[in-house]
Amino acid sequence: MQERRRAAVERRRGRRAPFVAAVKHKVGSDVQLALAQNLGPTGIELKRPAGPAYLPRTPVSLAFELPDGGDVVRVQGAIVFERAAGGYQTTGVRFLALTPLDHARIIRALRYL
Repeated sequence: MQERRRAAVERRRGRRAPFVAAVKHKVGSDVQLALAQNLGPTGIELKRPAGPAYLPRTPVSLAFELPDGGDVVRVQGAIVFERAAGGYQTTGVRFLALTPLDHARIIRALRYL
């Protein structure tokens, strides 16, 4: 069984790299533009304007571009955490549905970020 008292960073299995990109963030019918803070093979951290806080496991759709110049990455995910950060919110998202091609592109991009 996984130790739940450890910090999220300690539970994280994949490497994260600083990553700045505009991310279209959609929860239900609510669509926002967020700013990526970091990226890993299994998730992304976003900075977004203060607004509704989402519960863990809330489904989310994301769309963003990688620096490889390829097509837009479209991924289905789930909210992992939300934290207030001044006038912004930091939102952690775990990827749940990602094409094998986009997953490979993220892994490749992480080598250079």
